[in-house]
Amino acid sequence: MKRDECTPKTGIPDLPRVRFLIWYSFLVALSSLLIGSLFLIVSCGRKGPPTLKAYAKPEAASQLTAIHREDRVSLSWTYPSNLRETLKGFVVLRSEGGGAFERIGFQESDQTSFADETFKTDVAYKYKVVAQSLKGVSGNDSNIIAIIPKPLPAPPEGIRFKVKSDSIELSWKSSGEGICYNIYRSFEKGKYGEASLNGKPECATSFGDGRLIPDKTVYYSIRALHSTDSRDEGYPSSEVSVGPSDFLPAPPTDLRVVKDNKVYLLWKESPETWVRGYRVYRKREDEKEFSLLGEVKAPAYTDTEKTDKKVWYMIRALGPEKESEPSAEVQ
Repeated sequence: MKRDECTPKTGIPDLPRVRFLIWYSFLVALSSLLIGSLFLIVSCGRKGPPTLKAYAKPEAASQLTAIHREDRVSLSWTYPSNLRETLKGFVVLRSEGGGAFERIGFQESDQTSFADETFKTDVAYKYKVVAQSLKGVSGNDSNIIAIIPKPLPAPPEGIRFKVKSDSIELSWKSSGEGICYNIYRSFEKGKYGEASLNGKPECATSFGDGRLIPDKTVYYSIRALHSTDSRDEGYPSSEVSVGPSDFLPAPPTDLRVVKDNKVYLLWKESPETWVRGYRVYRKREDEKEFSLLGEVKAPAYTDTEKTDKKVWYMIRALGPEKESEPSAEVQ
């Protein structure tokens, strides 16, 4: 059989040639797509020309402080947060008794504190911190802090509290001459933060907490300390708790009755800032016990019920959970 004269003489049969062209076109399109995607990824991921930040000398850490508390010397410092990504971390160095500085620890770049637990009391120490870049380049020294940790004072004993009209007054026994105190408060038993309630050391043996929260149980602990720059703060005292049931108001006073077509009761407002209101009680002459007549916020009440019998009234102040003792009765 003779080949059709219109068929190109390529040596490739008709059907295989069509298949070849289809696969060739597919491969070309796929290659273009892959190259374009790779170019897009590389272009989007590029943030600019490469830099040498990792090799640059880092800034110095600053505001280094040292506080002796319990069995450790707590160091803390500051460093710009926007520069920490260029750091490997911070090298902590210590000099003992005037000797050379030696490395005692290393903290990652996201940490700006360190606890030295290998010191001795009555020995002079100096501390400094050096920032280190990702490539190990060291920055300048931080400020140098010098301390001489002293033996710790004994924890305060005999902690007591009294709920007053506008505060909770704490008192305790002295831990010794020249000793001051830090007071700590928490809403969770046994867990206290680093910041004291009093701000600066209290050198008396009493303290008034005016930030009352009568609806919650509050826990207090006290630590004795030397009034030095390094604080030398000892272990916590035993814990005391103050809860809603401890807020017991004093009985209302100066209860007066004004009788017209109605009976008007007036009394002196309670001095406690945390009083929630007042409960009014009434007893008729043929009754043995007082019964609750009503509850009010203000120190006044109007009894609209008429009677031709003798009637006695008394008032109780209302705390977060408990009532006060009764006021004097009036007829």
